[in-house]
Amino acid sequence: MKGFITTLITTALSASMFAVNKQNFDFVVGVDGTWAQAKAAAEKSTKSRFYIFFPDGQYDFGKTTGDSNQKTTFSKGNVSFIGQSMNGVVFYNAPTAEGIGTTATIYFKNGGIYMQDITLKNNGYVNTSASANRLVCLQDEGDKSIYKNVKMLSGQDTYYTPKGTRRTYLENCEIHGTVDFICGGGQVYFNKCLIYCENRANDVITAPAGSGDKYGYVFESCTIDGAISDGSFTLGRSWQQKPRAVYLNTTMKKKPSAAGWGNPMNTCPALFAEYNSKDAYGNAVDLSQRRRSYSCTKDGSTANINPVLNSWEASQYTIQNVVGSDGWAPDKDAALISARQLTANGNKLSWNDDTNAMCYFIFCDGKYVAHTTQSSYSVNGGNTNSIYTVRAANAMGGLGSSSNGVKLSGEIIPDEPVVEPDPEPEPSENEHVFHFDNGQTSMRAGTDKENVWTCTDNGFTGYKWEISSRDDKPVLYGNDVTYRGKTYKTFKGSNGAQATLTMPDGVAASKITFIGYTNDADVLSVLSEIAGDSTVNITLDKNNTNYATSPAKITYEFSEPVCKDFTFTFSVKQACFIIALESEYCGCEKIQVNDDPTPVKLTISDEMEDSTYFDLSGRKIANPIPGKVYIHAGKKVLIR
Repeated sequence: MKGFITTLITTALSASMFAVNKQNFDFVVGVDGTWAQAKAAAEKSTKSRFYIFFPDGQYDFGKTTGDSNQKTTFSKGNVSFIGQSMNGVVFYNAPTAEGIGTTATIYFKNGGIYMQDITLKNNGYVNTSASANRLVCLQDEGDKSIYKNVKMLSGQDTYYTPKGTRRTYLENCEIHGTVDFICGGGQVYFNKCLIYCENRANDVITAPAGSGDKYGYVFESCTIDGAISDGSFTLGRSWQQKPRAVYLNTTMKKKPSAAGWGNPMNTCPALFAEYNSKDAYGNAVDLSQRRRSYSCTKDGSTANINPVLNSWEASQYTIQNVVGSDGWAPDKDAALISARQLTANGNKLSWNDDTNAMCYFIFCDGKYVAHTTQSSYSVNGGNTNSIYTVRAANAMGGLGSSSNGVKLSGEIIPDEPVVEPDPEPEPSENEHVFHFDNGQTSMRAGTDKENVWTCTDNGFTGYKWEISSRDDKPVLYGNDVTYRGKTYKTFKGSNGAQATLTMPDGVAASKITFIGYTNDADVLSVLSEIAGDSTVNITLDKNNTNYATSPAKITYEFSEPVCKDFTFTFSVKQACFIIALESEYCGCEKIQVNDDPTPVKLTISDEMEDSTYFDLSGRKIANPIPGKVYIHAGKKVLIR
């Protein structure tokens, strides 16, 4: 037990306790020679590790180092392939004949590969009438290889790990494809990777072919997305040997079929399972219909599997258990060095050193200049308006984030802010969704159509909407749409028919969102009137193949909260929608005088002018506005 604890501590601290030997890269492509020359130099090297750097650019592997079908075979192990940026460095080929073993953009025969910040792209010919279009980006037969920030772009069989007991670690990678696009054997750990299904009917993510591996393919904290619809793909199908694949803590922006897993190809799986699968909004994915039973006519095998892991079972799929039983810690090997603080004095650039940095790369206006083991660099010449940056390399050669920028004048250039896409705003605590299934329809007096819908949700009774301008138009339902990760049945809003939404006493509408689609592929629907405002003219998008999972959303914010009821009208074409209503407590009721609603009017006295006021939502108001109603001393008052 003492030895076991010592081993754990040593493994965990080794990356930070011992300084890295300073050394420069062995080859910079485009500076020291071509990619073909870099490949030849690496394969002849007797060093324990050979380091190659690729500045941003397109690299045609197929024509320069590929065989007759443009497959490049790399026979040397323990080589680092480091790109300047994932999207900027592209290795590509264009095979003319498909095949899983004959088309790889790059094929590694030996292990110890470290690849970072690179895109692999197979541009092979796709025969639309062929039964298969297997075009591999990466074929990897090695043990203990690491891929970080690597993107793979193809269709079928994008990433291929031939059968055999080998270990591979992928972190923050992107893998795109259509059919069996992650396939093969070994124990492969996908950590925080994007799995992207390209547009095709019946996509399949994995086709494992384990040969007795205890864990197989493990997807931890990954994201599944794609140019596809929910339910149009499966998580995997068994290929050969004893296939295993598990998805842990996976965010499914696109959800697979209810069964989850496809039919066996040549044998039944040893294990296909999930744990804590979530949708795009963090809600639990329904796993109740996941497939449990398999039978294969090819080998006559059958299998009964529990497709949902419990928390203890899921906890066994650690990086150490899956790929690091001998102490290999690929996540620590892939850890990057933090950004340097860069300064300039004349033509000399300086930065703070790091004992864990193997060397440093200098860039000028985003282009590679040099690399050094020192913590300073003297620029030979240079434009005084150019901006210099520095990045540190870890022991595997992976470059960390960029330093601040500087000019030779000493001017510090602040970092550009990272602009993230605007996330969907969180729902207001006062938002409630009205959909066809949380209410019931009835007839308005004197009509013979179900033209009134009344909410039956507990706590939300008193809300209803009706087609108020037409006695001959019933409230009907449309197809389902997904909103904030939940599925709802839509209402159908008749073209040009004005509807009225009624709310309970004491509630005012502040904002309304219609989520849905136009019930026609070619014609738009327009919100042409709401609460008497006929200038809105907000368009609900055209119908499309993804309207169920990506419905259009149009929002109208009332200039003043509307109490009791309001109208709305969709014109040009029928709209199908659900309603997300944000409301607030208004603290007042409308007084009926001769059947005409008039608002409450109270006059404030002179002695109350300097007192405290609150708006109808209970917020303190420093400067009341004439013409508005406020709460003062527990009473409603109208400022005049």
